[in-house]
Amino acid sequence: MTSTPATKKLFSIRMANLMLPLVSSITADVVELNQEVKQTRERLDYLYDGRSTGDSNDEYGKELSSIEKHTNEQSERISNCIEELEQLNLGTSNALDGFVDFPAERMNEPVCLCWRLGDSEVKYWHAVEEDCSQRQPVDLELIRQSGDLRFSESV
Repeated sequence: MTSTPATKKLFSIRMANLMLPLVSSITADVVELNQEVKQTRERLDYLYDGRSTGDSNDEYGKELSSIEKHTNEQSERISNCIEELEQLNLGTSNALDGFVDFPAERMNEPVCLCWRLGDSEVKYWHAVEEDCSQRQPVDLELIRQSGDLRFSESV
């Protein structure tokens, strides 16, 4: 399920697209850092397997501790990036996978304009209770609400 921010700022397609350079940069950091953290944690689990917890005083143990500390710092950076997206009033429940939701309305009903890292512009939406896997192309109603006639030519 998608989480929408508590503060109710609504976006039009145009407004969402204007924010994409910033949102794209933050989301790219989230996805890249998340991949790095996942891979490092998998390697650490493998390397720690079979080691007793008292081995942290040898050089190998110190190196593992250093890598773990760095990984924890990267996890904190991910949290900070997600918090930054949330401060922009964006939905972030799928941000680790590169999806960001812009709260909007369609025919007076709350919806999410759904953007994914790599998309050139916001072209999808889904109901608030749905997740990004259920997104569908924007329709004429959302385009009209946007006021961006250029967008309707590309749909």
